[in-house]
Amino acid sequence: MTLRKESKKQKKTLSENEVLEFLAENPKVINKNIDLFNQMFSFDKNKGNIISFEDIRIKSLIKENDSLKKKLKGIVDTAKSNKKIHEKLSKFSNEVIAFRGIEQLISYIEDFIDKEFSSLRIDFSLIKFNGFLGLDKKYFPENNNLINLINNTFLEKNPILITKEIIQKYSLERFIQDKESLVICPLGVEYPTGVILVRYKSEMMGVDLQFDLLRSLAETISYSLEQYIQK
Repeated sequence: MTLRKESKKQKKTLSENEVLEFLAENPKVINKNIDLFNQMFSFDKNKGNIISFEDIRIKSLIKENDSLKKKLKGIVDTAKSNKKIHEKLSKFSNEVIAFRGIEQLISYIEDFIDKEFSSLRIDFSLIKFNGFLGLDKKYFPENNNLINLINNTFLEKNPILITKEIIQKYSLERFIQDKESLVICPLGVEYPTGVILVRYKSEMMGVDLQFDLLRSLAETISYSLEQYIQK
């Protein structure tokens, strides 16, 4: 008696995710079988309760279109914001060079930022150059911690978001209030002249945009201070 081995075809059951992944990778399958998908997505035709696959595709496109509109609106709003910031910075850079006294310059900078960028609060901490001696003593570091901070952050050249560890290391607690974050902006062209400590509410800062703003402000202020260093 001859025994024959019959090959049995095994049916593979696909998971929902596998089906969706296949359709996503092979959209032509959907286009070639619209009628079949319409039948699958149709309910009780006698009751007129029919949702075609084409309807679902249209709704999906509408949703994608709405999402795209929101993204474009965000881009436009950012561009408008960038334009306004550029205009303010242009005004700022033109006016800071007009001051002939260090006290008037610092006062103008503080007033300008308070008025034009009201979400930010700033504190200067400057090295005591001869040309800065007319300033109130509050602008000069009271201890070596801030002097070390000035020297160390100057090497970075860019605004630095301060961590809890840095706050403790340089004893910066007095600059922080509840739910505020702190950014250090180094000042100086060829060598350090100080820092600006910028406080802000976290939700107020769009990181890329605001850091570009702070970088531009710090550079402009650095050049405006340079004229007083040798006095």
